[in-house]
Amino acid sequence: MTNSIKKTILLLAAVTMTSLTMFSQEMHSLMFRRAVKSPEVTEAGVTFRFNAPKARKVQVAASWLDYNPAKAEMAQERDGVWSITLPLPTPELYTYNFVVDGVTMLDPANVFVQRDGARYLNAFIVEGDYADYYKESDKPGNLEQVWYHSAENDMTRRLYVYTPYGYNPHKSKVKYPVLYLLHGGGGDEDAWSTLGRTCQILDNLIAAGKAEPMLVVMPNGNPSQYASQTLGIPEKKDIKKYSSNFDNYSSLVADIVPFIESRYNVIAKKSGRAIAGLSMGGGQSFYIGFRNADKFSSVGIFSSGLIGSSALGREPFDADEQVPGMLTTPEKFNRFDVIYLACGEQDNRIDGMKAFKETLDSKGYEGVVWEQCPGGHEWKVWRRNLTSFVQLIFK
Repeated sequence: MTNSIKKTILLLAAVTMTSLTMFSQEMHSLMFRRAVKSPEVTEAGVTFRFNAPKARKVQVAASWLDYNPAKAEMAQERDGVWSITLPLPTPELYTYNFVVDGVTMLDPANVFVQRDGARYLNAFIVEGDYADYYKESDKPGNLEQVWYHSAENDMTRRLYVYTPYGYNPHKSKVKYPVLYLLHGGGGDEDAWSTLGRTCQILDNLIAAGKAEPMLVVMPNGNPSQYASQTLGIPEKKDIKKYSSNFDNYSSLVADIVPFIESRYNVIAKKSGRAIAGLSMGGGQSFYIGFRNADKFSSVGIFSSGLIGSSALGREPFDADEQVPGMLTTPEKFNRFDVIYLACGEQDNRIDGMKAFKETLDSKGYEGVVWEQCPGGHEWKVWRRNLTSFVQLIFK
């Protein structure tokens, strides 16, 4: 055996021993690293933990600390795990992230993750009150992702359809009403089923006999999008021109309603249709609902930027200008079972929303329901709005 061969063998042996030693150290570290539970919700509070031995600073950004949200400083323990216990907030679904040396990160110990536009957030539920409707039911419905053709913009687009527990497509004699539910600006067809917990809310309310079994159709209200941008499909450039951001969804009546009524076992008339939406979707619901008072039995408007426009630096809202005749000839539009108006108490759109409610009352509109609850322009308000609205419709 030559010296060069001997040197090569010795070098390979040394490399192998070094690799085995490093692998052994890695395995030892993994096997004996403290298991991290995060978040841990108890009566004493909510404890967050994050394993980052070499980090210099770790914070938790939690949705209930502030509207933005605020960041709370975490402390490092001896084994490198950072932790903090915050007072237990009121029952609700909450979101959070960790900020590690200035970089926002998800909690690797918590697989409950939601997407809000381009942001991904960890989530957890503090049980009680309305939050109990956000938990999984033992009688769950189904959620379908469905593609349909929009003739208005010559596009094949995606929407989500919730069908209640017990829905059977083969039992055509059993017909269900349909709620068309619209998201806000920055959202898409996924928003209401994830952030809004629509399926869980309907599952629990239907199981409790508090809401009628119904389908919920959740489309994409951005006219240039084929579907959520998470699919990587470029937006369509040559779309129909609309008069405003709120008047961009006439295809719901032209394309979506006929599609749903041809595919599902639903009540294909006014008494079997309702429409609702939040923020931008609230403005779209106003347009679609009141311009089609002969087609929808109820309309829900949550925190509408159109109606609360003066608080956003725009011209004051003029309902009769937007839907000609609804104030001068209200008898032509006063045809709803429920007109549900709602807003968060800390939302600057609330004054405009209240003023619209008072205007409808003064014009003799029937079925007007007002609800306000603590919160700003945020999902904890809209989940509660949906919970209330679906208990009022299709009765």
